[in-house]
Amino acid sequence: MGPSSKEDCLKALKMHESGMSYTAIGKATGVTDSTARRRCLKAKKLLAAEAKAKKEVPAVKELRAPKELPPMRRWDKPQERGREIEYEEPDDQTPIEEVIRRRRERFEKIADRQHARAIRPVDVKVNGPIAITHFGDPHLDDDGCNWPELLRNVKTVSSTPGMFGGNIGDTTNNWVGRLEKLWKHQTTTEEEALRLAEWLFKSVPWIYMVLGNHDNWNQGQHLIKYLSRDADVAVLTASTARIELRFPKGDPIRIVARHDFKGRSIWNRAHGPLRASKLDPWGDIYISGYIHVWVYHSEEGSDGKPRHAIIVRGFKFFDKYAQEHGFYEHRHGETCTTILNPLAKSPMERVRVVWDVEEAAEILTWYRRRL
Repeated sequence: MGPSSKEDCLKALKMHESGMSYTAIGKATGVTDSTARRRCLKAKKLLAAEAKAKKEVPAVKELRAPKELPPMRRWDKPQERGREIEYEEPDDQTPIEEVIRRRRERFEKIADRQHARAIRPVDVKVNGPIAITHFGDPHLDDDGCNWPELLRNVKTVSSTPGMFGGNIGDTTNNWVGRLEKLWKHQTTTEEEALRLAEWLFKSVPWIYMVLGNHDNWNQGQHLIKYLSRDADVAVLTASTARIELRFPKGDPIRIVARHDFKGRSIWNRAHGPLRASKLDPWGDIYISGYIHVWVYHSEEGSDGKPRHAIIVRGFKFFDKYAQEHGFYEHRHGETCTTILNPLAKSPMERVRVVWDVEEAAEILTWYRRRL
């Protein structure tokens, strides 16, 4: 006999539940009593499995249409707020369009101001060539300041028509923080240092004055602005002076002056200003100080325009810090003078660099006699 079907098992179980014995079920269905018993057990298992399966499968819920999403709100097309709940009204009822307008106007005002500061036009009211003597770090109150050389430069610039000065920064020591202990090692007082700075500012007509790291200590920038209030200074800036000298005749000559340019190289001392001239080829002259060395590099750019990278040494000698750390001190180059000729026929002659101030004054005077 083959295996019992599901129907046979369910029939046997129904008969057994009605009170029939396995022997009676077997006689009625033509099987043995043991087969009738197995069919009943199998039927119970089948019914139990079906009941378990029905219990685990959740009832199929009626499918509903998805809830419609609210329309997307765009900043440039404001819509009425939803009314599902009550929203708290903000304190400031200024329309967002007005807020955006004010922020835009504020940015444009700042941008215009920064652009105006970036390039500082200076109208030169002198016909023909002029000269700028670029003063390296003066450190007027330091005992190592080379006053004989400083006085020679000040006297020459102030007494030569068409000659101007440029101050590259660090006018005084202006010690701060842990360096304040150095005041006791110099014989100049703090009050005398400020008087010396004011004297220098008023002794020379300045094309520019930039502030050095020493100048910015102790709120020094405010002191320098105060001390130079009655001096002749065309451009006074805390960082970079981007100056466009505009002459009555001839093309403008551009100067980029900083206390220090980024970048150092043991193979090229002029690396800082030279790097600036290549990354930002706006100017004709790139000049700085700070590291107490002098160097000059000139080359023609890809646009055919000569550019001059210069570092002036400054007046501070016998620097204990440099001696302790093994820095080599240059012995010359406290200042350099650039003779500017906007009427030169050759681009090579528009800027001439001279390292002795008296020789530069003689050359400038000779140029101007030819007018």
